[in-house]
Amino acid sequence: MKKVLLIVVSLLIGMQAHAQLVVGAGYLHNIENTKNKEGKAIGDPEHLNGFYLGASYNMAFGQYFGVAPGLYLDMLFQSKNIYEGSPFGGVPVGGSFSSNYTEVALSLPVNLTGQYEIGNNISILAFAGPTFRLGLMARSTFNASASIGPIHGSTSDDYDHYGDKGDTNRFNILLGGGVGVQIGDIQFLLGYDHTLLNASKRESHTMGRHQIKAGINFAF
Repeated sequence: MKKVLLIVVSLLIGMQAHAQLVVGAGYLHNIENTKNKEGKAIGDPEHLNGFYLGASYNMAFGQYFGVAPGLYLDMLFQSKNIYEGSPFGGVPVGGSFSSNYTEVALSLPVNLTGQYEIGNNISILAFAGPTFRLGLMARSTFNASASIGPIHGSTSDDYDHYGDKGDTNRFNILLGGGVGVQIGDIQFLLGYDHTLLNASKRESHTMGRHQIKAGINFAF
């Protein structure tokens, strides 16, 4: 038993000696697909763009491998604008519709990492693992207007996707990985994740996401 404890303590000391705080930010692109029970696509894929920022703690196991738990804030946005107008009987008739979507979530990745030095202070990086994601806010706002000649009307509304009557689950698990290059203390990373759980609350729908991310990290 004493030998086991000594080994564990030695590993922990070694990990702490090779631990790095890595702070970073980057670009996010999500492709959201919704399908029915038969697996047929419902509508076109939705594209959302945004960014992430946060930090991870890379604990090395030996020279090449490690584990890196982290905490990141994700923000995604989407805007749509539609306008249609044409004269009818000499009277101008038109209408417009716009929607704006904002999503904020916490992501907790736990990645296995690999690093191999290929030159003077230059290394190739690789990482893979699950990400636990908790949605904080997902809200859409809608604005619509119509006009017939000099008569104008408009209305607006908003929708909480995580609310009691919402259509989206707050929690999901993503699985993915990526590669990168480290030059000095700066890392350039490109990654991909895919949701493992159904993001839709509707029993007749399944909703999943493909997520592409590209960012810059600073390793201290």
